[in-house]
Amino acid sequence: MAAHADTALSAVAARYLRRMSVLWVVLLMAACGGGSSPEADQTIAALSACDQPAELDKFGNVTVPPEATNVTAPTYVEENRGLLTDLYPDIDTSTDAFYANQVCDPSIGGDEPPAEVPESDADKSAEIALEKFEQNEVPALVTNVAEHPLPPLSDFPAMPDAVCFTKTAGTEVKTPTPCNSKIFLDSSQPFEGRDIIYVHGLATEHLTARLNHPPSAMGPVYPANRVWPQDASEFLNTGGYFRTYAEDYWKSHIEEHLGQGWQWTPNDAAPVYQPKHNRYMLVAWSSNQRLAYAQDALMNQISQAILANKNVVTPPGYPANWDKPFCANGCILISHSTGSLIVSTAMAKAASEDYGKGGIQIAERMAAHISFNGAISGSRVATVGLVLGMAISLPVDASNVICDMFNVFLGITGNSTNSCNADTSYLANSVLVDLVPAVTQTVWGPLVNKTPVPTVTFAGGHPIGGYVVTSRFLPGVDDGVVTMDSACGNPNPVQPGLFAPSGVTVFSMIKAFDMTGFGGRLVRNSGVLTAEKNLKVPFPTPLYLAAACSPWLSPTGMVLPVVYAWASTPHDPRNRYHNHYSFVQSIAEHSHDGGKADWPSTLGDPASTQRHYLFFGDDNLEESRAVTDSTIYTRTIDTNGTHLVKPVPVREFVRGRQVGFNLPFKIKGCRQDGLANYYCKRWLWKRTYHLLDNWEQKQSSHYAYEFVGRR
Repeated sequence: MAAHADTALSAVAARYLRRMSVLWVVLLMAACGGGSSPEADQTIAALSACDQPAELDKFGNVTVPPEATNVTAPTYVEENRGLLTDLYPDIDTSTDAFYANQVCDPSIGGDEPPAEVPESDADKSAEIALEKFEQNEVPALVTNVAEHPLPPLSDFPAMPDAVCFTKTAGTEVKTPTPCNSKIFLDSSQPFEGRDIIYVHGLATEHLTARLNHPPSAMGPVYPANRVWPQDASEFLNTGGYFRTYAEDYWKSHIEEHLGQGWQWTPNDAAPVYQPKHNRYMLVAWSSNQRLAYAQDALMNQISQAILANKNVVTPPGYPANWDKPFCANGCILISHSTGSLIVSTAMAKAASEDYGKGGIQIAERMAAHISFNGAISGSRVATVGLVLGMAISLPVDASNVICDMFNVFLGITGNSTNSCNADTSYLANSVLVDLVPAVTQTVWGPLVNKTPVPTVTFAGGHPIGGYVVTSRFLPGVDDGVVTMDSACGNPNPVQPGLFAPSGVTVFSMIKAFDMTGFGGRLVRNSGVLTAEKNLKVPFPTPLYLAAACSPWLSPTGMVLPVVYAWASTPHDPRNRYHNHYSFVQSIAEHSHDGGKADWPSTLGDPASTQRHYLFFGDDNLEESRAVTDSTIYTRTIDTNGTHLVKPVPVREFVRGRQVGFNLPFKIKGCRQDGLANYYCKRWLWKRTYHLLDNWEQKQSSHYAYEFVGRR
């Protein structure tokens, strides 16, 4: 690690010196009247167009040229500067690659961030205990899981080829039609009208119910203790415990996007509700069982939906002239949290014939996978659960912190059984085993890397969100349950005490601090910086911050003053599992896009109502683009030109505090405003943001339904 850090420091210094030397040479040539070049002219023009910092006297007051008139007082401003494609017409801004060559500093000035609250002695003790468990116990756990895999539970025979028909209106006449025909696509619908499969995330309710109702030789078996596949009815049948949970989990999400059908397309003057007609089905699985059982439940339920239309919901508006089996022209898988790991690993196993010939066919009929806040590389919260499940001896203060954290995560309140005072051994046989990051990456990572289904990721990076006590134990930027490394689909190993999260080196911590806003928003932004600095390992270099999906943007969409993005190193934020494409990142907590949170549509509010997502007493709205691979746009998912993802417009916003004045001559950062008159702006501080178009009204899942799987 030390040798690599020294090399990285040298690279940082070299890159900085190269950049500065180029600028100085260009400016010196201009000043001396030396030869010019197109590159030099472009650099000078770009520098002249950059926002300029205010000059301050020794008392911190703004100074302006003596010829200045109409000098304004320092004022906080927010500017919508327009679309990136209009601002930078000669540059490809469709991915984050262009940031590396930007000349202007995205941040100017600023204040020191508020002092961080010191870590308590109890928290320090808990962190030491967790790291000790990870270093001493987890390696054996990884070996045991790897050496004792659960055998595939199902072997699906080859399925008959899908046969599709179009019906003639008002008659019973059906015409055989190729299932991949454009006739079965509808651009007014999400994913061109394709069928959808929803896979929920970790169900803490399953774990809590098992804690409160342990199995007993006497009396009936509590539903949460039933298992797949022996108790399949609880997963497959209406009213079954696990099926009911899956329905409740996705109810609000489906109502928003399909039932009410919120949309704001270029053809809509404002947001509207327009019910959608995509068919869909829900996969039910138990968090009290290991991952292999969830994989098998997924494959079985998809098979039954394809062959027998089992649990397929057909909306009233489904086209009457379409007659085709479920997934006949490709299904869209939508997962949340642990659901992402289930999908990718199951599809990889299916493609490898672990589920027989029919399993291969199922994988082939999956067109794309949308992963919301995916536990693609697991979660350290699972490690906490295993500390309890394996009855690890802990110091009293560490035990109190870890138990309290897990109780909050499970939602244990009131008269529920406290996890510290109960038999938690069942956790050692739950899906938490597979979600321990070292297990996820070592055992399941190779399968994630082989998924045949292109996966589009959506990640959140809220500093606290709804999980107040978990975030401080998660390394780097997180949504309260999973880190952005995990949700983005980054395979880089992260282990507190050994390996830092993927990250960037910045020019200045002050300039990296998103100091916009007041009150709750400022507290939130301070929390983002705290999370970025929460590496759980000594800094690889000074000024190193944990990154989001794109090294150039913070979770709030702020453009960071990056000096070194750690490309092609073990800390590269742009590294991805094969077939995984990051698309959107946001300042959202774990259950914002999946889970049971209410949406305006479920509350009967108009489509124009913003979803109020209040933490720190302030709305959290920002969504930004996290595209690191241009293949996301060129890849198609059928023979009809349906793109995996279509480009989403991005706008540049600037916020800060500035002064303005007029001059009779032009200097840098001024624009002509009449004959022999120039208007100039100087910034006391400034921050730049690149946010998705209409971010004020939309949230990340809206972009999934509008831009993924479109022609």
